[in-house]
Amino acid sequence: MRDRSELLRRLDSAWLDVLLVAVLIFVPLVLLGVQGDDIFLLDIALLAPLALRRRATVASFTLICLGLLVQVASEPGPRYGDVALLLGLYAIAAYGPVWAVWAGLATGFLGAVIASFQWSNGVYDINTLFFAFITLATMVFAAWLLGYLARTRRAYVASLEDRAAQLERDAAQQTQIATAAERARIAREMHDVVAHSLSVMVVQADGALYAAQKRPEQALETLRTISATGRSSLTEMRKLLGLLRDEDSNPALAPMPGARDIPELVQQLRDSGLTIDLQVAGPLDGLDAATGLTAYRIVQEALTNTLKHAGPEVSASVDVQVTADAVQVQVDDDGRGAATADDGQGHGILGIRERIAVHAGEVEAGPRPGGGFRVRAVVPVVTS
Repeated sequence: MRDRSELLRRLDSAWLDVLLVAVLIFVPLVLLGVQGDDIFLLDIALLAPLALRRRATVASFTLICLGLLVQVASEPGPRYGDVALLLGLYAIAAYGPVWAVWAGLATGFLGAVIASFQWSNGVYDINTLFFAFITLATMVFAAWLLGYLARTRRAYVASLEDRAAQLERDAAQQTQIATAAERARIAREMHDVVAHSLSVMVVQADGALYAAQKRPEQALETLRTISATGRSSLTEMRKLLGLLRDEDSNPALAPMPGARDIPELVQQLRDSGLTIDLQVAGPLDGLDAATGLTAYRIVQEALTNTLKHAGPEVSASVDVQVTADAVQVQVDDDGRGAATADDGQGHGILGIRERIAVHAGEVEAGPRPGGGFRVRAVVPVVTS
């Protein structure tokens, strides 16, 4: 569409130039027909190159200058066709290459000098010559200056169009980046919710199957824990899916978990059979929502990995230290560690690294030298 508009603009300009020439040569054509004087052909020859003043600016101006030289050699006085020089100067200043812009101005001043001597009819009075030159030079400079101003304005408009196009491209790119970041954030949240809840439910279900044969009362309690875990998971899933709905749907959203919910998370995993030692130093309630959620998800994902991969009869420790500058989270277990097989399907550690990257924090995750696995992260605290 833009290329088509540019083509139409060029065609309009070409037709306007042809129309201009047709209007200008109407007078000498009429005089040529009435008087039959061939000298009017010179006027037509001077005006005709203006039809190319935009498409072939330098060639058009050169043809006009050659016609003026013929006039100097044949006619001592000014002619109607001399207006072509002013229109040619405007065109060369507005549309010509940079070197031709200044060459055209110099040519115009040279023409003013020649015309001043020619039109003096051999009377070389200094005052007459000076007055004639100033008059002609002013006309030359005015025509050139109008063309140069039009050139400057066109360049300014083009720069504004380029800037607007660049801003539009930048806005589209920023929208894509923001969309990708939001999708990644929602994917991390859904992974943490689903992976954690299902891992707890699978472990509880295995325990319920074992307990149903020997201790039915314990199996009943385990089923209650599975039910509570499933309901909590559904609540968080509804909350995340509500972010993807229309604003008019007004979904009922529960508050996002935070650092203050870490003890409840640990207790939930204790109920599933995982032995966990929790150490907390510092106020968990004083953290902002983003930092608190990140700390919660780190503990959740690390303990979920312990539950899934560390093996049977494993124990874990959670150490959370809150300072004025950062939250330090360390989760250790004494499970298989480096001996754990990697199926290549997990995204938990990657999700932790992505969360920490958002806060410009630090994270270390890997087997411990003495056995087991360790996740250690430092999340900077947002200060107001």
